[in-house]
Amino acid sequence: MRFRRMNPVYRYADYGNATVYDGDAASYSGVVTKTSILLGIIAVVAFYANIRLQAFGFNNGLIITLILAPIIAIIAVIVAHRRPEVAMFASIVYALMEGLFIGVISTIYAIYFGDQIVQMAVLSTFGVLFGMLFLYSTGIIRVGAFFRRLMFSLLIGLLFTSIIMMIVFLFAGSFVGGFENIYFAVVVISVVVSSLYLLIDFDNITKFVEAGAPKNMEWSLALGLVVTIVWLYIELLRLFAIIMDRR
Repeated sequence: MRFRRMNPVYRYADYGNATVYDGDAASYSGVVTKTSILLGIIAVVAFYANIRLQAFGFNNGLIITLILAPIIAIIAVIVAHRRPEVAMFASIVYALMEGLFIGVISTIYAIYFGDQIVQMAVLSTFGVLFGMLFLYSTGIIRVGAFFRRLMFSLLIGLLFTSIIMMIVFLFAGSFVGGFENIYFAVVVISVVVSSLYLLIDFDNITKFVEAGAPKNMEWSLALGLVVTIVWLYIELLRLFAIIMDRR
């Protein structure tokens, strides 16, 4: 049985064929455990990055970190989805790089807006996570082909809009005219879309586990969910920053 998967960042990532497996099969508890491990690594590395920045301040290596860490993380995600047999190693690499990136970004936001913005983003992220899990498990929102196509269309629209706004920002030096309001709207929509993409990740996990996918698929499934959680956290950081800046 084959399932088409649309990750919020890497649509082309594919787990391949999930067929009933004679050996150890993927389980919900296994996915939950591995998701917890990856989130734990991200949290520890982010905390370490925060401590280092507070102790030694910003330097030239900071920009390099902000560029290289996401690139390595993207490569790790692609490898994990293409090669499930090495998904554990690739997932850990992703968690390390993303933890470093989030640690730096969170510290920057905390410096400008106070430590409470990070706490708000973390609490809100897990609040949305469990809220979406409730909506999915109770069947209030069902994930079908139309829902997936809609979410992907919204994602593409957000990407193009973000690129256009970035170009305007680079040439104008700042957001001009009504672009500030457009930017706020884009961030709000991004929060909504990233939240709804959690439902797609839950549905992917359900389908693979019920299909009897092999045990090593748990790392790929967990990584897909973590990618969405990280995306949601960053969007919430941006949203709270805009709200606090407008006060």
